Amino acid sequence: MKISNDAQAVVYKQGDQGLLFLVLKRFDPDKNETHYRLIKGRIKEKEGETSEVAVLREIKEEAGLTKLRIVSKIPSYSYEAGDVRHEVSVFLVENTAEELVSVDSSEEGAFTIEGATWFRVEDIATKLNFEVERAAIREGLKLV
Repeated sequence: MKISNDAQAVVYKQGDQGLLFLVLKRFDPDKNETHYRLIKGRIKEKEGETSEVAVLREIKEEAGLTKLRIVSKIPSYSYEAGDVRHEVSVFLVENTAEELVSVDSSEEGAFTIEGATWFRVEDIATKLNFEVERAAIREGLKLV
């Protein structure tokens, strides 16, 4: 089985509506469904990339945000998809200045990013598809 080391971001900001979390709307061609997901991508280990550098790169690539601060590492998780085991390092990341989100699917293969939304904490649990991502939000809330 192949192993993919990935970095995932729980991105938040303080907004007019209080604490907000960034969620991407992605199309999954394997399931022919649209899902709400956190930002996540592969760590480029062959290039010497660390998980911290990877998570900031993924946020910039997928959402166009650059005014960021890693607040903390939060519990990691793993899962299997096909013949790949994904080991996911998760980080709580603050968007430190007002920026417009600009989604970009050019690095995503068939998993098109259809949009991005800042959700209030009370709304996010019903939006995220996967329990591990809902758990990451809950862990992040303990540190904000």
